[in-house]
Amino acid sequence: MPCLECENGLWRFGESGKCQYSSKSECETANADYYAEEIDNNNMEEEKKYYGDEEHDYHFNFTTDMMEKLHSEGELEVKVENDGQEMLILFTFDGGKEEEEVIIDKSDDKIIALMLDEELDDYINKLTDSIKKL
Repeated sequence: MPCLECENGLWRFGESGKCQYSSKSECETANADYYAEEIDNNNMEEEKKYYGDEEHDYHFNFTTDMMEKLHSEGELEVKVENDGQEMLILFTFDGGKEEEEVIIDKSDDKIIALMLDEELDDYINKLTDSIKKL
């Protein structure tokens, strides 16, 4: 059952759902348990594929909108139900924005002199450009 846009710009879950969600991703997130339960309960292999197997406790399928929200906002909250137990899961993503820390040995005079020379050269070039424009 898909999330559908209402005439007033809100979103609803299914044809008869209430227009209450501000975005499609909010609708899908709120109804994530439905997507997880889109299984033919008579087919045990299919059930293992989504709910778990010998190696995994639980399988979760992210929708495209869920992934977009996770990537853009850095977190995604999903409510799922498994064996009658409801879980609220927070997925986080830092976007690979790990910055490598640069450590400068301040006791090395050559490095400090080189850094100051580069800064001084940049300053002199900017000053020269400004004077030329006059």
